[in-house]
Amino acid sequence: MTAAPFPFRLALTVPYSLETQVMFSHLLTLQLAASDRGAAWFYEQMDAPGRAIAAVLLICSFIGWGAMFQKWGDVQEIRRRNHAFEARLRNETAVTALNFPRSAGLAPYEFLVAEATTAYQRHKGKMTSRQDIALCMGHVENAIQRGIARTLVRYEEKMVLLSSLVSGGPFLGLLGTVWGIMITFGALTEKATISMLAPGVSGALVTTTLGLLVAIPATFGYNYLLTQVKIMTTELENYASSLADRVELELEAEVRQNLESRATQAAVVAQAAPTPSAAIRPAPVAPAAPAPQPPDDAIPGWEEAR
Repeated sequence: MTAAPFPFRLALTVPYSLETQVMFSHLLTLQLAASDRGAAWFYEQMDAPGRAIAAVLLICSFIGWGAMFQKWGDVQEIRRRNHAFEARLRNETAVTALNFPRSAGLAPYEFLVAEATTAYQRHKGKMTSRQDIALCMGHVENAIQRGIARTLVRYEEKMVLLSSLVSGGPFLGLLGTVWGIMITFGALTEKATISMLAPGVSGALVTTTLGLLVAIPATFGYNYLLTQVKIMTTELENYASSLADRVELELEAEVRQNLESRATQAAVVAQAAPTPSAAIRPAPVAPAAPAPQPPDDAIPGWEEAR
């Protein structure tokens, strides 16, 4: 005696009536036989809520693929512009002498340099000691940190959308699956026909498939793009550190130049000052007149009387 086909063996394990078992076997056989009809046939067998869930999943799939391709293009463009600007910056003699327009089209590396030079301009020409350098570097480093924070927000664009699709796609598919099972069991009676059970089973199968088709590509794309964003973040932090070191070295050179310039100016002023004239000699003092001598016939006591 040969074993019963798979649908019949599955149906015989369900503790329902004979009519229900036969109905399940015919339904499973029909679904397996209709698998070569394509997705359109399954979609036509679905009810209105199942079609709505399937449409939402299709839209999410298109959004996910578009976000992944756009984010990948943005990552490649940002990295290309950063490396090109870093190569140009090596040929510049002084970073603090650069001037950038205040626009939103700057590359991340350009934006950090623009923030650093803007903070430096407040102290330009006023530094003459180590305390002045420390004060200026504090403002420059704060500006660079703010630039890093704004750039990271730009790096993480569209990542939240992909993360939502990774998490939400299977749940939407599960919602359609549960709804299809509810419809199937709601129509499951002793007089139920295949046409009554087909919408629920089709909805469960289609929405489950679409949920996986949304979540699986989004998962791989999200993991790849997240790795690229982490690499770019590390590169950005290393570049910011080297930029701060270079600015500090230029500030020290500027302070030495300012001190040397002031010393040179003081020497020039000292040489140009007129030499003091010879000391004026005091006028000769006339000798005092000799005291009058008493006459020979002066009476005694004349000295006291005088």
